[in-house]
Amino acid sequence: MPDPIEIPPSDSPDDTAGKFKHNAEVIILLFGRADDTRSAEVRSAFARALIPIAILSNALFVDDGAANGLAGLLGDAIDQVDLAPATLGILSPGTTAPAANHAALMRLPAQCANPGKARFLIAAGLAGKPPSARKLTIALLIGGSDSDKAIALRCARNCWPLLVMRNTGVLGDALLTAKDSVDAGGKLAEIADPDVREIVDSGMMRAIDFSADTDTLKRLLLGPIQKPGEILADAWSRYDELDKGAVKKQTWFRTTQIAILLLTVLATLMAILFSVIHGLDPHKYSWAQSAEGTLHIVMIVIPISISLLVGFNARFRDGNKWILLRAASESVKQHIFRYRTRSGAYSEDQCKTQSASTQLASNIRDITSNLGQSEVNRTNLAPQPIGDPQRTTFLTAEEYLRTRVDDQIAYFVKTTRRLYRQLMILQICILSAGGAGTFLAAIKLDLWVAFTTALATAFASKLELDQVETSLVQYNAALMSLRNIESWWKGLSPWERTRQKNIDLLVDQTETTLEHETAGWVQKMQSTLEKLTEKESSTSQKSDQEPDQKSDQNSNQKSGQTSDQKPSQNPNPNADQKLEQSPDQEPGGNGGS
Repeated sequence: MPDPIEIPPSDSPDDTAGKFKHNAEVIILLFGRADDTRSAEVRSAFARALIPIAILSNALFVDDGAANGLAGLLGDAIDQVDLAPATLGILSPGTTAPAANHAALMRLPAQCANPGKARFLIAAGLAGKPPSARKLTIALLIGGSDSDKAIALRCARNCWPLLVMRNTGVLGDALLTAKDSVDAGGKLAEIADPDVREIVDSGMMRAIDFSADTDTLKRLLLGPIQKPGEILADAWSRYDELDKGAVKKQTWFRTTQIAILLLTVLATLMAILFSVIHGLDPHKYSWAQSAEGTLHIVMIVIPISISLLVGFNARFRDGNKWILLRAASESVKQHIFRYRTRSGAYSEDQCKTQSASTQLASNIRDITSNLGQSEVNRTNLAPQPIGDPQRTTFLTAEEYLRTRVDDQIAYFVKTTRRLYRQLMILQICILSAGGAGTFLAAIKLDLWVAFTTALATAFASKLELDQVETSLVQYNAALMSLRNIESWWKGLSPWERTRQKNIDLLVDQTETTLEHETAGWVQKMQSTLEKLTEKESSTSQKSDQEPDQKSDQNSNQKSGQTSDQKPSQNPNPNADQKLEQSPDQEPGGNGGS
């Protein structure tokens, strides 16, 4: 047993903590006093659950170092295990019998009038001062009396998780009874003791039953001090896999749609040129016959190309795969951010029977399993590396606000600006094409009206199918909601921002807003693709018939039409057919890590 280090009266708690060198990542403050009838059970729980969890988490125990209290039971439990955790006993001035099996002992000076307060402040100093240190600190109350109430109150005011052992003593049982009453619907004002009322109201308190089986006990103890673990890195890898797959499918889908759009407009132009050249005098324009033959071949190739592209879309359905992959990736991202903030389904209160990491793995499994039962299982998704290690840490409320809320606000601001510009440009193009058609008709170039009509129809179809106005309204609504959430958070006092219920509300409101935006995008896109598939099938069938119709028309005109006869005013049967182009807006953006 080491000799206690005497703390000079002139040293502050931070000075004392600075002199104790350690590499612990978690500080566990142990206080209270168990009922004598529960000593054996408490010692057993220390040996089978608390000590293994402390070693696993690289934790440092801080207690009063007295042999006749919890420190003595902890020392006895350490004697029963193979590996000893890091321990620091801070003895009160009058303590003469230190606990066994403690790696380090300190003794408070005789002038210390409040050993409990000094012990708490030294533990806080060992955890470090933000932002340089971020060691997790929790308090474990076993039994206790009114003298320990001040320490529990300090834990609540400093937002330390407080684990309270059930049925081990007066103070612990009183706190849990009051908490159970409020959780069951009782009024906070009915708690007579103001200190107990404050602890229940603002404390991060959780009940622990030492009589539980070892696995349950370890899970409950590990909850407040768990690290993100490998599951978070795996979750980000799965998100990147789905995100890259969605981008790839979107690129293929948009490329084929743009090609169909351009070929359809080109078909109208070729039909007009064919009619114009066919009406020329071949004796006067010697090149007309060869040009007519070339255009005839082009007019055969274009419908075939359109049919091939439509068939490609119908067979591989990259548009549907894009929607499914994007929806799944956004859902995974929402679960990742809830997990990183330990809120909602991943909070300690919701993870009593299953750890948060196990819950995240289960939710990702459900998302990807449902995706695997869709047509996405007929494609390949390349595994992605873990990426930025900064993404695999837990987030404070301020970090969440910066990496999630502010990032999404920036994305929606940028997207709404682009959508408004796109709306203005498409509307101007539609009006310009209509005006050009009117002008051409007025100067007796009626044949070219079909081309301006095709252009106007193409722009109108893109505007309709992109649903630019609908997307603009939807994104502005999401942007307004996120800005209101940010304003609400910034309006809270510094103390209110530390309260878990406010942090949970911040995360839940943000993720719910983004979830609704994604759901609306998916529904809009699925409806658009259904209409697009029907239109393309109809266009493909008509295009397949067009070369034969043109060949028959050419034969009839060659046998009976003279060079000065007026050509047809409707050279393209598909001129009035709406041209399709897929929308390019996606939900939520790719920002945020």
